[in-house]
Amino acid sequence: MSDVRALLKAKRQEARVNHPLASYSEKTGQLKCVICHTIIKHASAWEGHLGSKGHRTTALRLRQEEQARDAQRVQEEKVKGKRKADEESSDDGGPKRRKVAEEDVDMDASPNAGAQFPNDFFSDPSRGPIQSTMDESDDEAEPVAPSISTGQATDLLDLEWQKFQQAMLNPPDEREKYDRATVFAEPEMASETPQGFPSQAEAADAEIPKEKNEEQIRRQKEEDERELIMDRLMDEERAQEDADMRVSAMKAKLDALKKKREAAKAAKKAKS
Repeated sequence: MSDVRALLKAKRQEARVNHPLASYSEKTGQLKCVICHTIIKHASAWEGHLGSKGHRTTALRLRQEEQARDAQRVQEEKVKGKRKADEESSDDGGPKRRKVAEEDVDMDASPNAGAQFPNDFFSDPSRGPIQSTMDESDDEAEPVAPSISTGQATDLLDLEWQKFQQAMLNPPDEREKYDRATVFAEPEMASETPQGFPSQAEAADAEIPKEKNEEQIRRQKEEDERELIMDRLMDEERAQEDADMRVSAMKAKLDALKKKREAAKAAKKAKS
């Protein structure tokens, strides 16, 4: 009995399935699908399980989930890299921007500082530079643009949006434009013969041959009917003549027979 069990165990080990999705239980040694968690009784049924609808559906779902996780991971890495690059650029550009701003302030302040001189710099005050107030007057003369509040801007946007919706929902009827349109044109003399039509003389000339053709056709038809009637009459006359000739021939035969009978009777009487 132990030998039989050993043989069965050895045979099972020889028929083990080598597949990434196949696993064997350490306790019972049963074949099991990793993704479906289905127990396969025999190794020969493994291929059939791989082709089953349930296994293919589960494998497809797991593959889609894995692809979604990979795409999410790539997106997160892109976001992290972009954020890191933004932080580095902000760190590098901070001191430079501050320095440039300070230089701009110094440049703006330097002309005013150079343009002003002490009161006792010139011995003759009349030779000193004339201080102009043009900038101040210009600044005061510049008109101030009327400011639009946020509520008014929102109302204007809402009004434009309503007009746009009405124009899209109720488009103008193009046919109505054409129906109401009025056409103006200068009066022109109409020709006696419209363009594309034959003249009256040509029409008359064309009607004459047409009438002639109809008359010729009618005459030809009458002649054909007359000839047909004559042919029928001639055929009837020939038939009548043939009949008369046959009747005459039959009468001659009857007369000849009568004469023969009379001659025979006379001969019999003479013998008697």
